[in-house]
Amino acid sequence: MKAVVVEDEILIREGLCRLMEKMFPEIEIAAVAGNGKEGLESIILHQPDLVIMDIKMPVMDGLLMLTNVQEHGLYPKVIVLTAYSEFSYAQQAVRLGVSDFIVKPVVVQEFVQTIRKIQSICEQEKKRTPETMGNLEYILSGFLYGVSVPDAQMEEFLEKKYGISPDTPLMELLVYMGGHFEKGRERKRYELSRLLEQKEVSYCMADMEYDRVIVVLIYGYHSRQEIERWFQNRILLQKREESEQEISYGMLEVTGAEAVREGYQKLLPYMDWNIVLGDDVLISYPKILDIQTEICIYPAELENQMKIAVCAREQDKIRETVQRFHCYFRNGRVYSPKEVKESYVRFQWAMLNTAKEVGCIDYQNIDQKKLLSRITGAKTARELLKACEILPGCISVPAKGAEAVSLAVKKAQSMIHEFYADGITLSEIADRLNLTQEYLGTQFHKELGQTFSAYIRNYRLAKAKELLIGTRLKQYEIAHKTGYSDAKYFARVFKESVGLSPAEYRKSHR
Repeated sequence: MKAVVVEDEILIREGLCRLMEKMFPEIEIAAVAGNGKEGLESIILHQPDLVIMDIKMPVMDGLLMLTNVQEHGLYPKVIVLTAYSEFSYAQQAVRLGVSDFIVKPVVVQEFVQTIRKIQSICEQEKKRTPETMGNLEYILSGFLYGVSVPDAQMEEFLEKKYGISPDTPLMELLVYMGGHFEKGRERKRYELSRLLEQKEVSYCMADMEYDRVIVVLIYGYHSRQEIERWFQNRILLQKREESEQEISYGMLEVTGAEAVREGYQKLLPYMDWNIVLGDDVLISYPKILDIQTEICIYPAELENQMKIAVCAREQDKIRETVQRFHCYFRNGRVYSPKEVKESYVRFQWAMLNTAKEVGCIDYQNIDQKKLLSRITGAKTARELLKACEILPGCISVPAKGAEAVSLAVKKAQSMIHEFYADGITLSEIADRLNLTQEYLGTQFHKELGQTFSAYIRNYRLAKAKELLIGTRLKQYEIAHKTGYSDAKYFARVFKESVGLSPAEYRKSHR
């Protein structure tokens, strides 16, 4: 895969090239250019698969450059970098087949995800064979992926063979399959075909594999309202299997094949409205823009209950709280899907941080980016619930090194856990076990990797953290419950160890 970078700001241009070389060594940077004229010459010369370009540039801007590129019969994938997010620029760029937009300043994670998306699309295109060139599904895929645009010859072909003129109204049905895309798409395609054949309308389908969406293009119908009503009654209001609850449906009408890609890009971001409207609602654009939402109030009390359950290591109660949190947003009120997702992220991160603080989760092995992506990318309530069921299954009582600990040290640990609040000492434990204080202290340090005093201090502080997060006890009460007779001494030890005072620590976890 070859790429050309066209950007007039040298620091950004060099930074992008370094990032590409580091993250995508398999992509060859064939050329770089500082303005649209140089970029056009480089693209014509090297014919890259990918162009990363700015819009506002000297000599020739990005949109004019791209127009000239296409006049030379070249249609590379294009990523636009711009600080200009006005609709007019976006609209023109979409018409020119731009694959994606990244607003400056460039966020590394967003840039990497966009390049990976382009790579995935290119891989899918390579699988297509020349025999499918005259197939409407292939043509639709080309429009959706931005590989081709309807020119005069294509428009003539579509009108003669399929009766689709530049003025023909087309219904785009988006079927978001989520995690069921790979295994369920063939069955779903078959069901949709049977349904549309009964309706006696013309249609074709294409798969957007990266987005896990089946796109159905419907034409030859009488009215948009009739199609929407019919589809709502025949599909969404019927009894649905459990797997169907992870599928989201959306529709919009466009005019002519030229508008298919722009229509898809308009509708796709709104598919997550099923999260708040329910899985039996068809997302209809532009009607969805008129929905009035209520203020989404975060259920802080449920978060506190979850923290208490995590501190107690009670997985059943944790799962019960997660379920109640999920049901909180299914109360018949209409919230913004964005605000709902933000609430889920906040709840999950509160659970993760609490579990980390009390030492009952393998924090290093939690893929936080993947978890965040699952929540922010969810388009159904079912997907959100599944994302929230991951962490509770990871919470457990640590048992590291249990087999390597001798019976004497195990008994000492058990006594610390039982009597830590009473100020028990190494000498008292050694007497009860009929061992010398020196021997027990040596074995304790040898087997657990820390001294007796450090172990009991850390255990008391861990319990103090649980009480600060999971209860409303006052500081002096927590001090007494964890074996400190002097609340001021407890506060000093806590701050030296944690870096925050008990009050600051509690506030940071509220």
